[in-house]
Amino acid sequence: MKHSKVRGTLSGGCAALATVLGMSLVACEQEKASEPAETETAQLKPAAEEGKPGEAKPGEGTEPAAKADEPSAGTDAPEAADSEKEDKARPSNIDTELTDARRAAVEKAYPDAKGFLSALELEEQLKKNAGIKAKEAAVKAFDKTARSKWVLFAGPMVNLTDDTFDLAVTYTPQAANDPMGMSRQFFTVTLSDVEGYDKGEFKAGAMVVVLAKYDGGGKASKGYELVAADNWK
Repeated sequence: MKHSKVRGTLSGGCAALATVLGMSLVACEQEKASEPAETETAQLKPAAEEGKPGEAKPGEGTEPAAKADEPSAGTDAPEAADSEKEDKARPSNIDTELTDARRAAVEKAYPDAKGFLSALELEEQLKKNAGIKAKEAAVKAFDKTARSKWVLFAGPMVNLTDDTFDLAVTYTPQAANDPMGMSRQFFTVTLSDVEGYDKGEFKAGAMVVVLAKYDGGGKASKGYELVAADNWK
């Protein structure tokens, strides 16, 4: 009888213990199952909070896009520079004839040079002088008329250096049977200190019109390139 009670008691205790253990296991399993969900919730919560509008810190986030109607800085500068460069471009063809209007404009721009001589007119005088056969005689005759005077030189430039270039003065006429002009004799005048001259802007053979003070001996200085100065139109 006692054994039966003990067995009954043990059976009841085991059942109770099993019930308690079963409930504990179920609770553990439920707790384990809920942990990933809570973790995911915790992981998603900051992301959701970060995505809330109006909570970005000052200075953070993307910069506002430029307005479509606002030109970006410096956009017009290259175009303006190109336009200015085109306006200052030398004409492809330069007429070297000294007209009355051109003389008046040059003398107005450079009053010290009023009454200046024309190298082209002096050339015609040299060509008519049958006694001039050599360069030395031609330079001497040119010096006699033009030394220390303002002279207008025009023609293709040669022998370009950083500070000087040469222009030719013809002193013999072109032969009738010489269509290329190879029979003409000339000497060169070296011009220096010419305002408007920049070796980087000119090439050999370029046509120029220069008003310069002729020093003699085939040298001239203190001059002005009239096309560059916009005083030859």
